[in-house]
Amino acid sequence: MRAPLRRRRLRGAPGGILTYATDRLYSEIAYVAYYLHWSRDEILDLEHAERQRFVREVGALNTRISGD
Repeated sequence: MRAPLRRRRLRGAPGGILTYATDRLYSEIAYVAYYLHWSRDEILDLEHAERQRFVREVGALNTRISGD
């Protein structure tokens, strides 16, 4: 028999799996694809943190170019 579950607040999804907003994912894919001309599959092959890093780096380049 299984041990009874303790009543406690979970900070994340059960099992440690976190969800990522679909709209945000599409936005990141479009952004990287537009500026770096990578395919959807190439972008989706990136780890989440790595893809976000590319988004930040492209954003920083755009900011420098525009002089803001």
